[in-house]
Amino acid sequence: MTLSKEQTKLLIHMVATAGPDEIDCDECYSSFAEFVEQELLGKRQGNDLKKVEDHIDQCPCCGDEHRALLEALREAHS
Repeated sequence: MTLSKEQTKLLIHMVATAGPDEIDCDECYSSFAEFVEQELLGKRQGNDLKKVEDHIDQCPCCGDEHRALLEALREAHS
């Protein structure tokens, strides 16, 4: 996957301004399954999963992956 110029700028900005409580894409992906499972069950996210949610909201790549996984799982269960 090739990133657009805007995505590249956003990712550089995110890295430069990341705080100690923020996670990176690898950490986000490692918690994706648990995050989506909790989301599908309608449960509130705990502190660790809140970091995943925050990352998904800020990162276009992880946000796209999250939406695709969520959509696929919803279709599988319908």
